[in-house]
Amino acid sequence: MTVLVVGSGVIGLRTAIELIRKKHRICLLSPRHPLHPSTCSVGAGGLWMPFHCDDERTDRWAFDTLDELMSYTCSRESDSSGSDVVGASKALVEIVPAISFKHKTSKNPPEWATDRRSHRLKFLCLTIDDLYKESLSQNFRLPRREVMDDAGYSHSWLFHPPIVDSPNMLMNMVRELESSEYTEHINLNTEKDYANVQELVDEAINFGCDSLVNCTGLGSKPICGDESLIGARGVLLQFDRPSCKWNDQPERNDSVIMVEDPPLGTDTEPCYMIPRGNIIAVGGTYLEGDEEEEIRPKEILKIMENARLMGINTDRSKPISQWVGFRPYRPRARLEVDDEFSKSGVKVVHSFGYGGSGWTVFVGAAKEAASLLLSS
Repeated sequence: MTVLVVGSGVIGLRTAIELIRKKHRICLLSPRHPLHPSTCSVGAGGLWMPFHCDDERTDRWAFDTLDELMSYTCSRESDSSGSDVVGASKALVEIVPAISFKHKTSKNPPEWATDRRSHRLKFLCLTIDDLYKESLSQNFRLPRREVMDDAGYSHSWLFHPPIVDSPNMLMNMVRELESSEYTEHINLNTEKDYANVQELVDEAINFGCDSLVNCTGLGSKPICGDESLIGARGVLLQFDRPSCKWNDQPERNDSVIMVEDPPLGTDTEPCYMIPRGNIIAVGGTYLEGDEEEEIRPKEILKIMENARLMGINTDRSKPISQWVGFRPYRPRARLEVDDEFSKSGVKVVHSFGYGGSGWTVFVGAAKEAASLLLSS
């Protein structure tokens, strides 16, 4: 089997990797490079946590992904050889305490946290009193207690998820594909946008492929004529992690802070801070159907206030960059065989619409896409 994979975000790259690891030949094409600013995968926070992916298969894909991400950290801890692989693992994935502040009415854990496979996350529902005690014993940083008390947060979730350094992981996957004997062709910057699925099938035939996986994210909206696929606009500011100045507790370890309950956050304007690689990402928004490609001045002011509330000294630390991205949201992710093209001689699988959970489901989605291709 020779497969054309179209798209080089995290879904496309990991799908191509799944295929070469199963010793199938692949061609990989992408309209834009994985590190192009328009690629949602490169700007994402990289936090493992199911988020705005309304699909009953999400948890299965997520736990497959968790297994792989945890293997990076396990290999790093168990190998003291100082090899490049260990160094690469350290750069790609880290485990960071994550806290979501809650009102009493929203304190109950999400369904994924009650799954037996989540034990590695060490998920706890805590009162605010217990959370601040836990921060002392585990030595992680929290916002000032009076800020959260004044906002009325009485409970919290505490867990320890993996965080992917998104740009480095994307390029690590590219290197694996480029070095594989099963990779026949790669072009990550074709600058070619496809108008429909038939054009993808024709491209597969041109490259001598008998199978195709469409991983074009939001590009699938015109390709498939899929009006249920929409962009959920996210904005964030990026601070330099090594030099970031803190109002309090500078000696403590970094943590993820998330608030979706009012007054500090809402479903459409969550307040969050995610340490990722050499940056701290502070956001943000989740605005379905908002197509503005530039960050609005009022959004900058709001996110700077979020950064201050989360503990960053915004007088001494300024953002080094800003990012706007569009999560490919669909009421149900499309991961299925497209029977319409069965007579073309090319088997077509679509894999898109994972919302804000791309880095949470990418391994599981890739494995299922490969399984669909291999099934008779």
